[in-house]
Amino acid sequence: MTEDLDSISEEERSLFRPFTRESLLVIEERIANEQAKQRELEKKRAEGETGFGRKKKKKEIRYDDEDEDEGPQPDSTLEQGVPIPVRMQGSFPPELASTPLEDIDAFYSNIKTFVVVSKGKDIFRFSATNALYVLDPFNPIRRVAIYILVHPLFSFFIITTILGNCILMIMPSTPTVESTEVIFTGIYTFESAVKVMARGFILQPFTYLRDAWNWLDFVVIALAYVTMGIDLGNLAALRTFRVLRALKTVAIVPGLKTIVGAVIESVKNLRDVIILTMFSLSVFALMGLQIYMGVLTQKCIKEFPTDGSWGNLTHENWERHHSNDSNWYFSETGDTPLCGNSSGAGQCEEGYVCLQGFGDNPNYGYTSFDTFGWAFLSAFRLMTQDYWENLYQLVLRSAGPWHMLFFIVIIFLGSFYLVNLILAIVAMSYDELQKRAEEEEAAEEEALREAEEAAAAKQAKLEAHAAAAAAAAAGTVVTNGTNGNGKAGE
Repeated sequence: MTEDLDSISEEERSLFRPFTRESLLVIEERIANEQAKQRELEKKRAEGETGFGRKKKKKEIRYDDEDEDEGPQPDSTLEQGVPIPVRMQGSFPPELASTPLEDIDAFYSNIKTFVVVSKGKDIFRFSATNALYVLDPFNPIRRVAIYILVHPLFSFFIITTILGNCILMIMPSTPTVESTEVIFTGIYTFESAVKVMARGFILQPFTYLRDAWNWLDFVVIALAYVTMGIDLGNLAALRTFRVLRALKTVAIVPGLKTIVGAVIESVKNLRDVIILTMFSLSVFALMGLQIYMGVLTQKCIKEFPTDGSWGNLTHENWERHHSNDSNWYFSETGDTPLCGNSSGAGQCEEGYVCLQGFGDNPNYGYTSFDTFGWAFLSAFRLMTQDYWENLYQLVLRSAGPWHMLFFIVIIFLGSFYLVNLILAIVAMSYDELQKRAEEEEAAEEEALREAEEAAAAKQAKLEAHAAAAAAAAAGTVVTNGTNGNGKAGE
């Protein structure tokens, strides 16, 4: 019994083991065995394809290793950037914090990786290959870079730097403020250098550019050096990309990165709804293009004079007369009100005629159905109800009141149905994420309860073993005493 208890205790203690050269050799041996097994499997497959007769070739030969869908998967509770599970926090030795350890996820047992658990109990996973071809996992420079990377003060320093940089970016541009860009760029470069030395650059898993959030760091630093070393002239607007530095906080805080990643993952559920929305907008845009093309350019223009002041009635003179804005009707506010030739549309005054195709569209030409792009934008404006009543009034004045049916269809199907459907999908995605988090929390609590029960059972076994040993010892003493008294009586 003592040996069993000692073995269980040793197993618990061996969960977190320092990553040594012997550990790397064991991983390499496992990889070699896997490769040998794969070669043997391929050899058997080749023999099965060539060695059997025509009749047996029809029978499909399957091997257990060919089922990839049912293979092992990484433990979601031990992913990069998440805290170690509650069931493991009690057995984690504090002295091993910020120290390279053998990977605690069995999925990576035959992959060259190791993990580091920070003092904040967050998991960092690294490739056990050489970083930048020269820094092996045991190189002192790489070990120092890893220690700096996982230290909470390093994250705090970078976050403070980003906040300070954001504060200076909203201040008026002065030579002093501009000179601080060199300091901030140097700090961001140091951060990236630490990450590259600790992780490697791009070739292996878990390296610097294999993390999509580090792409943002790389782009921000590259643009910083471009704006510092080159006179951009008209391209000085690239400096506005400096505001992307505020997003670097997402890549630094592991928990925040996990939350944002989950939110982005939930957006994938909107794919079908977005496709339906784009299709509906395209249909509405095509309808508007066919019905209202050029309608919003209709305006009241003076009739062509018959007194000869504009010459004879020719096409050129007629076009020149109607294109002259001095012949247009202007309201008291200085606008050219829309008009229409259908029943219920806006009418022109005496001496004016409603014509189409002269002048710009309303709102400086931004409101129209003349092309598919502008029609699509107008349909999107109606769906989002962005000052839609103005477009509604313009169309009804130029086309007639019966065209309200077009707006009823768009508002009910687009605004009331599709937009709310998008909101419903987003709410369902958040609810699903919340349920998943609750299930993981319940699983953690169950695992913790089982661990406590196992510890209590172990303690009970120890106490029972101690009581049995004490009873056996007491029985031996009584027996020896009885034998001694008997001999004395004789």
